[in-house]
Amino acid sequence: MQLPCAIFGHKPDKTRVWNDNVDFRAPCIRCGAAMLRDERKNWRLFDDEMDGASNRKQHRHEKGEEL
Repeated sequence: MQLPCAIFGHKPDKTRVWNDNVDFRAPCIRCGAAMLRDERKNWRLFDDEMDGASNRKQHRHEKGEEL
């Protein structure tokens, strides 16, 4: 985690939001950490144990495809 995230918290890059069939997700604009928008429409870090689901689509970048 970078210092700005430690001080101010993570901030989603809203220009890179995508839908994984369950939630909206985006990387943190400061450090690149995976984030998701929860049912209350708040952004938080993606937690593999809590948020992992078989019906989530991988992002095209996670599949190794080129832009």
